[in-house]
Amino acid sequence: MLVECPQENCTVGTTGKCLLNNEPASSCPHYQGFTQDIEGSVDEELLSEPEQNPSFQSSNTLTEDSLSLLTGGRYCTIVGIIGPPDSGKTAALVSLYLLLSHGRLAGFEYADSRSLMALDEISRGARRWTGGTPPQQMTAHTELSDDRAAGFLHLKVRAAEHPAAIDFLLPDLPGEWSTAMVEESRHDRLAFLQRADVIWLTVDGSRLTTPATRQSTIHRTKLYLQRLKEFFPDLPRVILVVTRADTSVVSEKTIVTISEEAMALGISLSVQAISSFSINPDAPAGTGIAELVLASIGREPELGEFWPPSEEGRGPRAIGNVVRGGVDI
Repeated sequence: MLVECPQENCTVGTTGKCLLNNEPASSCPHYQGFTQDIEGSVDEELLSEPEQNPSFQSSNTLTEDSLSLLTGGRYCTIVGIIGPPDSGKTAALVSLYLLLSHGRLAGFEYADSRSLMALDEISRGARRWTGGTPPQQMTAHTELSDDRAAGFLHLKVRAAEHPAAIDFLLPDLPGEWSTAMVEESRHDRLAFLQRADVIWLTVDGSRLTTPATRQSTIHRTKLYLQRLKEFFPDLPRVILVVTRADTSVVSEKTIVTISEEAMALGISLSVQAISSFSINPDAPAGTGIAELVLASIGREPELGEFWPPSEEGRGPRAIGNVVRGGVDI
């Protein structure tokens, strides 16, 4: 679209500047006041400027919508991971990835991943050591570009005791989402838990062993179990993942107290202590991770026979029930 000027040698149509240094729309006497394209004169408005620049969702993690492409082709084990902020959810995922990538996850080996960039991103902090000194914080606080949808990590592993490779889908979610479920009854963003094969409920083990925080942490953990049962009645198995096992050992009495609450709610609960990273040589980094993965393996639903035999309809009018010499064929 060009502004037409009858003045000879005027370049306003190409440069936007008047030959006489006038403002074409206001003070130029030669300004025609219309535009022209190659077809002729038209009276057309330009598109309005967008209110904001378009934003694109991060492609590092898999969205819930994109999971259908993966789960539609083969069975995948979906793990639901919840827990308060700083309870060790992301650290467990980082430890799992680093162990697999170095061939040190006992009984398992890496097979494939659709989210390697996301796994590499969340584990970057754990690989930045200065002079042999570990960083102050191994993992960054999880933040999602979309505050409404979960982002999933994909890992395919081969297990020594499993005939086929296993696809895991693991969400990396902010702890604030779990807190909102308990305090604000907001569970819409955790709807994927309805499709999960197993749920990891993470709790900071050091808070369960410190006298000043033990009772409040037990109470909080019970609230998580209650909200899960309230919002998702058909719960899968729940694994209580006790993190930071390198710093302390949670007493059996504390575990029994939480387990009794789960039993009263009708929740199948097991317990696994892990140490994603470690400052204790007696509980090295990665302790319990392999056992947690093994306990999380979903059972692929058994498919019934495509066309099971039936005794119904075997009368004389049944199709194909032809008797020759007293033998059905």
